[in-house]
Amino acid sequence: MKIIDKYSLNARFYPMVLFYLPVLLLGILFSFQFDKITHQLTSLGILSAVFFFIKQIGRDAGKVREKSLWEAWGGAPTTQLLRWRNTTVDINTKKRYHLKLQTLFPIEKMPSQDFENSNPEEADAVYQAWTKYLISKTRDTKKYPLLFTENVSYVFRRSLWGLKIYAIMLLAVLMASTYIYYGITTKTYNPVGFPSLFIIAEFGQLALILLWIFKVTANWVRIPANVYAERLMEAIESLKTESVKKEKP
Repeated sequence: MKIIDKYSLNARFYPMVLFYLPVLLLGILFSFQFDKITHQLTSLGILSAVFFFIKQIGRDAGKVREKSLWEAWGGAPTTQLLRWRNTTVDINTKKRYHLKLQTLFPIEKMPSQDFENSNPEEADAVYQAWTKYLISKTRDTKKYPLLFTENVSYVFRRSLWGLKIYAIMLLAVLMASTYIYYGITTKTYNPVGFPSLFIIAEFGQLALILLWIFKVTANWVRIPANVYAERLMEAIESLKTESVKKEKP
């Protein structure tokens, strides 16, 4: 249970923390009584429910857009690595991967290079089936710590990417609200007459918008996705060894 909590915290909850970070910073900046409010919510059990709800949002944000992300990349990273036409993995290593996967999870029509060229969709279906099998056999985070780490990193970035448009919209609303707030309190809508706190708040929010735009991109998500795929392929060796050991009397 501890591992599940760690995964949810790092991969799903933290993206939502970053999403709501501008609201929290504004609250601190304008001296809102967050400590008092948080204590009241906790005593009512509301905060735990809110955290669970936020975690679910963080999970769904990237997951629902994952398919379009893979389509833009030309397929899931794991599927790409198993394709004969992909040159990331050398041909000899790829042959070994295919042979071992066929032993571990037999397929009626094992994709050859010619079969893949003439039936790319059917070949991808086989690669996806093999990938699901590999994932189901590598869930032990103690035995595959690097795989777990890269998976968390990928889901974290995927969740942020899924939240990107909403984060930018939220920041834009907060910037406008900050301007209106000072316009009402100072009775002038000329920013020159606003206190320095306004400049700090606006520039801080603008910096976050630029960070979301230029940092949280599909290519940024792709880096850990590719590394995770490579680690998953490497796990094939250990799975074969385990299968042989189990067959021994």
